[in-house]
Formats: sequence, structure tokens, C-alpha cells
Amino acid sequence: MAKIPEYIKDENTGGVTFPNANAYAQRKKIVAQKKLQAADARNSKRSINSMKNEIKDLKKLVHDLIEANPNLTETGTPPPAEGN
Repeated sequence: MAKIPEYIKDENTGGVTFPNANAYAQRKKIVAQKKLQAADARNSKRSINSMKNEIKDLKKLVHDLIEANPNLTETGTPPPAEGN
């Protein structure tokens, strides 16, 4: 990981002063990198929550199918079609 450059922070205004010209560019890269890491973490949480919701919906669908066909669970085969 890149070394965090040295800078001077003004106590009154909170502004940051870089005594080295390259230090600002280095700091800017580090800030951009941290922003990307935070975005990746948020997206990861969203995909996990999305998968959890899909699993919950599938469980509900399976439960509804089992409730609709009670003979399916007892014999292991679907009930015979009527009217053939």
C-alpha cells in the first residue's frame, strides 16, 4: 500500500497544506482508492441482501407448492391427473 504523505493541517480552518508538490497527488490517489473500497463494501452488502431476499422468496414458493399438493409429500409422486 502507498505511504500516506505528510501534510500540515491548519487548526483554525481545517485546511490541509502539502509542503511537497507530489504529496498532494499521492494523497489524492489514496482518497480515491479508499472511496472505491467503500463502494465495493456497499455493493457486496447489497448483493448479499439481494440473495437473502431471493432465498426467502424461494422458500415461500416451495412452502406454497407443498401446501397446494399435500399428496406430493406423502407418496413422493404427484397426484394423478383428473379427466384422462
